[in-house]
Amino acid sequence: MKRLFGETAGCMLLAMMCACNGLRIVQGPEGHLIVDVVVETPFGVRTKSAGLDSFVFLLIDQAGDTLHRATVGEIKGSSLSLGPGTYSIVAYNESFTVPAFDKPYYYGSKDADVIAGESCKVELVCKQENTGVRVVFSQEFRQLHQEYHMNVSGTGGSLDYNGDTENLWGYFFPGQVQLALFTGSEEAGSVDRELQAKHMYSFLVERSGDSQENVEPVFTISVDTARTWVSYIWDDPDMAGDGLTKETAYSVAAARTLKGEIPDVWICGYIVGYYSGPSTFLPGGTNCNTNLALADSKTEMDKDMTLSVKLSSGTIRDELNLQDHSGNLYRKVWLKGKTIESYYGQPGLEVKEAAW
Repeated sequence: MKRLFGETAGCMLLAMMCACNGLRIVQGPEGHLIVDVVVETPFGVRTKSAGLDSFVFLLIDQAGDTLHRATVGEIKGSSLSLGPGTYSIVAYNESFTVPAFDKPYYYGSKDADVIAGESCKVELVCKQENTGVRVVFSQEFRQLHQEYHMNVSGTGGSLDYNGDTENLWGYFFPGQVQLALFTGSEEAGSVDRELQAKHMYSFLVERSGDSQENVEPVFTISVDTARTWVSYIWDDPDMAGDGLTKETAYSVAAARTLKGEIPDVWICGYIVGYYSGPSTFLPGGTNCNTNLALADSKTEMDKDMTLSVKLSSGTIRDELNLQDHSGNLYRKVWLKGKTIESYYGQPGLEVKEAAW
């Protein structure tokens, strides 16, 4: 299975939102870049926030040379004379090179076309681009073990979690991590997990118990997609599917990394809508009988977090399609079929078998 994490740290960016408004190019013999930046505080954020004025601001020309470097606070309200051309505008809070506690990484970039004698307005949105991990130990587990810790290792390094870190979020590059639980000096077990960008994971360490999954929406002033908050039992076998059986079905996130033309793969997720074109995902829509959108969360709104499902004519289409069965919307299903490299612009599955 292809992994989600990139080969270099520079392409691993990660989930919260601050809006950087303003970057207006005004009329003049060349062109002037007027920077007017504001930060909108999102609701529901439970991790460290960042003061936008301290963000690094870069202005880069087409040759890749940095023409101006400052903080957002320093550049705000100032005017830069620029010749006609295309410039890249970049803002970020700090460098992120290794896993660390309390280090959300916010990044935004956009191109601006400067035309002599004309004006334009560019909005730059800074998003959290790394992924957050928290480990919580149940009271029952604490009573059983006097010494314990969880080591989470991923690209670039690892972090140790114990009873003193439950209010701390550690941040990792998206991709595969290994969670290893230690009681005393002995390893009690380990599992591999795949982390997605812009997701905040809580792993629950319990003595025993059923698997659970809770996705909490975060509402923000920004129109950008909110971070996804996910809670799991840390060693839940349902998270580590290999797709060979219904019981070990891939999650949608894992299925999106598979190559095309793999037969007889099981995938589990929620029906969240359909697609009307390669770039159009209609969450909550039911006016279609030829395809479905599958996601790991019932509340998913981002098409790039979904799997497209092809419903060929026949019994499967008759049973699953939303046009005839609107009650299937938000239903959890297990689908078996052949992977498709791209269907309606997303990784897909041509379904041959379904289970509820």
